[in-house]
Amino acid sequence: MGTRPRGILVRALGQAWVERGGARDALADPALRAVLAALTVRANEPVPPAELIAAGWGPRPGASAEDALGTRVSRLRTLLAPTADVTWSQTGYLLRIDPGRIDAVRFERLVEKSLNARPREGVRLLNRALALWRGPIAYPELTPGGRAHDEALRLGELRFRAIEHLARCELAVGHAGAAGDRLLEVLAVEPFREGMCALAMTALHRAGRTAEALETFRHVRARLAELSVDPSVELRETYRAIGGEEPHPLTHRWPVRAPRLPPPTSFLGRESELARLTALAGRERLVTITGGGGTGKTRLLLETLSTMDGPPPTVELSTLEPEEVPLAVAAALGVHARGTADDVLGAVADYLGDQRLLLVLDNCEHVLTEVRALAKRVLHRCPGVRLLATSRVPLGVGGERVLPLAPLPSGGEPLTSESGHLFLARARRVRPGFAITPEQTGLVRGALRTMPGHPLNIELAASRAAVHGVEELKDLPRAVVEWAFDRLAAADAELLSALTVFRGEFDLHAAEAVTDIGGAIASGITRLAELSLLTVEDAKSARFRIPELVRQVAARHLAGSPTEHKTRDRHARWCLDLATRAAAEATGEDDRAAAARLRNNAADVTAALRWARTEEPGLAGELAGRLGLLSPYRSEVDFLAWQLALGDLEHPLAAGAAARAAVRYGDLASARGLAERAAQIATTDEERYLALHTLALTSPDTGSARAACHEILALRDVPDAHRADAWAVLALLDAGAGGEAAEAARTLAVPSAHRAFASYVDAMVRLARDVEDGVAALGRARALAQQADATMVEGAATSAQATALLRLGRMPEAAKLLLHTLEHWQRLRAPAQLEASTRLAEELLATVGAAPEAVVPALCRNFGTLAR
Repeated sequence: MGTRPRGILVRALGQAWVERGGARDALADPALRAVLAALTVRANEPVPPAELIAAGWGPRPGASAEDALGTRVSRLRTLLAPTADVTWSQTGYLLRIDPGRIDAVRFERLVEKSLNARPREGVRLLNRALALWRGPIAYPELTPGGRAHDEALRLGELRFRAIEHLARCELAVGHAGAAGDRLLEVLAVEPFREGMCALAMTALHRAGRTAEALETFRHVRARLAELSVDPSVELRETYRAIGGEEPHPLTHRWPVRAPRLPPPTSFLGRESELARLTALAGRERLVTITGGGGTGKTRLLLETLSTMDGPPPTVELSTLEPEEVPLAVAAALGVHARGTADDVLGAVADYLGDQRLLLVLDNCEHVLTEVRALAKRVLHRCPGVRLLATSRVPLGVGGERVLPLAPLPSGGEPLTSESGHLFLARARRVRPGFAITPEQTGLVRGALRTMPGHPLNIELAASRAAVHGVEELKDLPRAVVEWAFDRLAAADAELLSALTVFRGEFDLHAAEAVTDIGGAIASGITRLAELSLLTVEDAKSARFRIPELVRQVAARHLAGSPTEHKTRDRHARWCLDLATRAAAEATGEDDRAAAARLRNNAADVTAALRWARTEEPGLAGELAGRLGLLSPYRSEVDFLAWQLALGDLEHPLAAGAAARAAVRYGDLASARGLAERAAQIATTDEERYLALHTLALTSPDTGSARAACHEILALRDVPDAHRADAWAVLALLDAGAGGEAAEAARTLAVPSAHRAFASYVDAMVRLARDVEDGVAALGRARALAQQADATMVEGAATSAQATALLRLGRMPEAAKLLLHTLEHWQRLRAPAQLEASTRLAEELLATVGAAPEAVVPALCRNFGTLAR
């Protein structure tokens, strides 16, 4: 049928009426309007009488409703004759009408025609289409279940699509100001339409109203902050194109560790390489910094990362075994993955498929095979991901851009070369009055010419000269690191060797815990730092790190020595103390800080687990068990694989921790089996709580879950927060209807991640009573969960809020949260939750209609990958 049939007869884009003479006044009867709307929304299809009665008189109509319906149908026949009619079929009443005489159909046809028209014609057609609307929503008389009718939602989204397309046509014909004003009117009431915001910003910028364009972004970003989500990639790129800078993110998508900052020493001799690396990292898919040990690859990397907004996920590979590489990458991204190396890499690639980020891999040379497999997978399947690596040799992957670091030049006059400048700067940092006498000049020149001009070599030589005199440089060999270690006093050499058990930073307290060396540890560490054999990472908190090449040399002296077992045992027990404190603080105000401290020492903890599993199984079980006692609402992905692997130990906490890890992996059957075994061998209330909590979450029926919760409540020697966990689960089982929900509300006033869960439980109770109130409460719960890094609570609250928003017909908000929750459950590899979110996304896309990509572009673009 054409787009220009005879005049419109029935209007549904606003309050329903019949367009013929004075007939509009005859529809003052709300029941008559509702019956007309119900017939029109299914024009030329039979509508059962019960459906018409529900539309006109609600879910509880009176006894005379059928007679009242007959009266309204008779009146409609009179109003519509002779152009249309209401007839009876075997299954209900049927409105027979030319579809083109319904304003909603006319509107849709005009919009469809405009999509293939030239811009000027498109402006004309779309103005005609939008002029058909007489109210804010279509079919306002039809509100099944208290929400707008699906067809009203679909037409409403098409209306917004038409407005956006009209603005594009206006931009094409040079009416940027009009386009911007039109879109601002919509954004004033629909601030979550990010595509429309990006278009409005472009229009305003072209109209010379750049300040207004940037303010529009800030307004929409503030509204998105209410949902605890960031603007879309498209919107951020529009802001950057107009404003020239990247907006700061509101949220993070992976467990954030404290970023490693460059050491507090001056950065000399690599300024040109820094500029080049910054440029390459911004545009190339794979950049590898290469150079021998001690050339400053990691230092250059840290200097580059320090200029970027927000710390990118970084994997330090130097202390990892080859088989640990895929899991370490997954942990850095917060991806719950297990199985073979290929399985884990597949999970990482699935998650990164539509992400846009920089992934950093430091010290790749000893795990080249594993890094190559990762790089090939990511570069092939994840077009928005860039890789930045350091390695002594190139990775050898197609498309790789290599930035080689050559030795610092020392030709010509060595003392005035870059090597000489670095030598003097480091020597004067140790001894501010350091100076080279004329008699010493030749010795220093010779040293600078003899040793490879790597920054580490120069720093070690300069520090030794500053502390012990320039004469130390006489007969300096090319193997400077070995030379520096060999010239240490025996006690200092033993101390440095013992400190190699640390995989990252450490402070004086940690050093004292793992070393068994007489004398003051502080003075020994000070001497090693002065000699540049330790790097001062943070002078204020006295945190240190061993340069990687120094670690390799010193570790050889520890390996196989009489003190190695005792040193590693003390290191593992230091890790156990960290985990024990973090588990104890998981129910208090310091929960997040304690978890962050443990996470920042994750490399040490996993190294301790690896050693203890073979050498001290009981210690390994206790450490894994303490990790399992961390917050049940947070997922410490660094430790999950180890917790699960140690579940076969005859240790109740280790079995309970493995059960909790299996829950994180979505393997509820294994989790329940492990929890049942943990409960059988538990001897303390703490051990029983850990097992029972998992049983409550994984029980196949509500009766078993209730029984587990009541057992927790009967335990005497557990924190109040753990009892609150049981009350909360009972409240959710009651769906907010039982007396236990009120008890949960009274007992859940506990801090941090527990408070986030309390807020979530409260929101679900509210949602059962009032959807609007519940949506707002879920938003508060999500914000608390993000602040507490309570990933499990965040995911549950986001899913619930997205579902509620969809039920309310708030499509852009629901779509934004659905994209967030699909990504969240994909990252956490939670099959049941991902399936539920996928069904919800399908429902939303079906409701939007034939062209959902115009309404929820990010959801449409990512849906296929995220829902796999």
